[in-house]
Parts: sequence; structure tokens; C-alpha cells
Amino acid sequence: MEQLSPRQAEIVGFIQSYMARYGMAPSFNEIQQALGFRSINSVTRYIKGLQEEGILEYRRGTKRGIRLSDACFPAARHLIPLVGTIAAGGPIEAVENVEAHLELKSFGFDNRDNDTFALRVRGDSMINRGIFSGDVVIIRKQTMVGRRDVAAVRIGDTATLKYVHQQENRILLIPDNDAMKPIEVVPGDGEVEVLGKVVGLVRREV
Repeated sequence: MEQLSPRQAEIVGFIQSYMARYGMAPSFNEIQQALGFRSINSVTRYIKGLQEEGILEYRRGTKRGIRLSDACFPAARHLIPLVGTIAAGGPIEAVENVEAHLELKSFGFDNRDNDTFALRVRGDSMINRGIFSGDVVIIRKQTMVGRRDVAAVRIGDTATLKYVHQQENRILLIPDNDAMKPIEVVPGDGEVEVLGKVVGLVRREV
């Protein structure tokens, strides 16, 4: 941090405090407004400079794509990225852009090994398992799951939340809702990939 200019240090300090408070990175607009930049281009120039110095990373095309290095913000390694919405029902288009970062260390979840992410649930195919539309599920990255593990599964460009039963000539993606039928995937239907296993969920009470 000693090599930073006063303005760079101010930006990094704001990002640190914002992430600590909200569990996600600020947008460029929020940086501009909080620190009095005249334009987004000025913010972009500083962010690019900090990226070149290894202080942060920025994923283009995302609203909150700033990631501070562990050396700059050790707590950042514990934040879990929320990477979109997954269907608990029929598969929906897979979403991979990071929407926010969640601070869930107090609940026993962190991302120190970079092997955890979160998805927002849409649909009710897993309600018998206690997973409801609007929940946020915590996923541990792994390519193999047991028959009673709830898995995040990608089918081509779509994704769903189901049990995975591998059979000789097909894969069954099985819901936990008596009113719904399994999804059958056979060779030629598109690439099937297990993204990970559900290890927890967060529910916002209304």
C-alpha cells in the first residue's frame, strides 16, 4: 500500500470499507459519487492503474466486478460470490456474472480456498428438500455428487438445481417435488456438467 498515491489509497480505502459494510464491491458510479470524480472515465483510469499494479482485479462487463487482492484486503478471501440465478424447476439460462459478494463467515461459510459460490433460486422443484424460490444456495465446487446431494447442473447454456442419477445411457435430473417429473438428458442433448454440491442456504425473512 505504501507505493500508492493519495488518490489511489483513497479509492482502495473506500472499496475496503464498502465491501466490509455491504459484502460486495462498489460500482464505478458509487466510487465517482463518493469520492467526487468528475466522470466515470476518471474512475476507470484509476481502476486500470490499480489493476496494473496488482492491487485489484476488474472483470469487464459486470457492474460490481472489482476484486481486491488478498494482500490489500485479507477479509476479501472470505467473501462468497453471488453469480446469478439457477432454476429449481425447468432449466433457465446460465448466469455467470458476479452480482455481489456475500459475507457469510459468521454462518460457517467462506471462500478461502476459492471453491465456493452462491446462486439465487428460482422455482419450487426442490421444496420437499426445504429449498424455496428466493433462497440463496451456497455451492461447493465439485464434479461428482451423491444421489441424495442437491447439485447445481449445467446443461449446455442452461442451469438447474436437482438430484443427479447417472444411468447407463442417460442422466436423470430429479426434482424433490411430488408434482414434478425428472428431466432426462441423453447423449446428444448437449454438454452436462455438475457445477457443485449445495452445502447450505440463506433465506431472507419477510
